Amino acid sequence: MAVQLVAMPQLTEALNDQDDWTGLTDAASRRKRQNRLNVRAYRRRRKALEAGFKKGAFSMVRHSPMQIEEPAVPCWDDELQTVINLPASKVDATIGTTHSPLLPSSSLSADGKIFRPTDQTPHKIIFPLCPDHLITLLQYNVLRATIINIKILEPLLTVTSCSADTLNVLPEPSLPDQIPPTLWPTKLQQTMPHEDWVDIVPHPRWRDNVLLALGTFDEDELWSDTMGGLFEGYPQSEIECRGVIVWSPPWDIRGWEVTEGFWKKWGSLMKGCDDVLEATNYWRRQRGEEPLVVEI
Repeated sequence: MAVQLVAMPQLTEALNDQDDWTGLTDAASRRKRQNRLNVRAYRRRRKALEAGFKKGAFSMVRHSPMQIEEPAVPCWDDELQTVINLPASKVDATIGTTHSPLLPSSSLSADGKIFRPTDQTPHKIIFPLCPDHLITLLQYNVLRATIINIKILEPLLTVTSCSADTLNVLPEPSLPDQIPPTLWPTKLQQTMPHEDWVDIVPHPRWRDNVLLALGTFDEDELWSDTMGGLFEGYPQSEIECRGVIVWSPPWDIRGWEVTEGFWKKWGSLMKGCDDVLEATNYWRRQRGEEPLVVEI
């Protein structure tokens, strides 16, 4: 009797038999291989998202057979509540710039603090998208945050540093106003080769803690826990105990909430990050939950 062989979707990212976890009985070994595949899947999705940004920015819009084609810019329209591709000239007239930056110049005050637009400073068309409009699942918020922070840091990255597994150091920003103070490279980031995922955390002490601890922990496991099981299909009860949630602009650490399970497991990387705990407890209080009490 013939037996039909079918591909296993959970092994889509497997490159060799060292990635196959299906026959393992040891939970730790199985989870390590699963983490490796999940991080590989994330990097593939991230590349696809970044390619989508570039493709949208340089796609051509034809108004009529007699008109010259011009670049289209993806923008968020508050009235239509959707993403629209506008001709560059129309974006110029609407928001004053052909390519609206991810970090508007008005977002930083003179002392480097973030402030939000008021009713007196309306914006009809906004890019990037409103943080929670299209994707409402909490675990996707941190994925959105990582993509946006990577785009903000693009002026500091080389072409090769954007590829997966590439080690790089960040230069001193030539135009500091383009980078939020929370994402400015530390001395350690400028001297110690590392992968770019470290740079997207909007907290200098947190980033340095991670850099100093490299080699002492499983980086794939840290990334998987940060994403809260986004790519692993954890049960809801377990997802609630792990991960990071981003409630406000990704470069503002005051909008980052760290779950209790993450603190317990990765607290050694949070030494000196009292303001992260303060932000976490702020968001917990908004939901009527008890504040976390942890040793930092």
